[in-house]
Amino acid sequence: MKTSKISQFKEHGLNVTYLTLEGYVELDRYRYLYFVVMLTIYIFVFCSDIVVVYLICSQRSLQEPMYVFIAALLVNSLVGSTTIYPKLLTDFLSVEQSISYSACLCQGFFVYFLGSSGFTLLSAMAYDRYVSICKPLQYPTLITTATVRRILVLAWLLPACLLGGAALLASRAQLCEFRMNRLYCNIYSIVKLSCGNTIVNDMLSDDNSYFLFIVTW
Repeated sequence: MKTSKISQFKEHGLNVTYLTLEGYVELDRYRYLYFVVMLTIYIFVFCSDIVVVYLICSQRSLQEPMYVFIAALLVNSLVGSTTIYPKLLTDFLSVEQSISYSACLCQGFFVYFLGSSGFTLLSAMAYDRYVSICKPLQYPTLITTATVRRILVLAWLLPACLLGGAALLASRAQLCEFRMNRLYCNIYSIVKLSCGNTIVNDMLSDDNSYFLFIVTW
């Protein structure tokens, strides 16, 4: 397990803070195996999601609410995998596994945002199936194109606003530690690196983070 010797330095005249990711196990021994496995998974996920989304968008017979929600979930999967996998692949081949503080905040925001919006979309899919099975005669009037659009906007906009506020609070925390025992960033792990008991720590504690995650859906 490696630690960073330098957590801050000047780059292009600006102070840049870097965090060290220490969640890797026996990286020196298995780095190429990890790289090949993760690259294979990433290519499979990316290509399969692209194909299914393209089919749903191009085939008029598949442009039903259920398939639209599936396409939205796969878009989430595309963004999520692109948020995490490229950084993992880079770290596997790097001597030191580090990430800038701003990039870590961005990654943490997307991890929480995509998880929350994913649960919202799953709830919408469950409601769509409920109406289809239990109220088939009312289905065309309850699940309209406008309703689906409103659900999609809500599923992405509400988590973005709530978790954007959480990320903003986390960015205001003063860091005392620069090492994170994780493979990737999330907001609460960043807050745990801050100094002492602060208002930000209290607002983004384990219980409140869970509540913030739940209320987005």
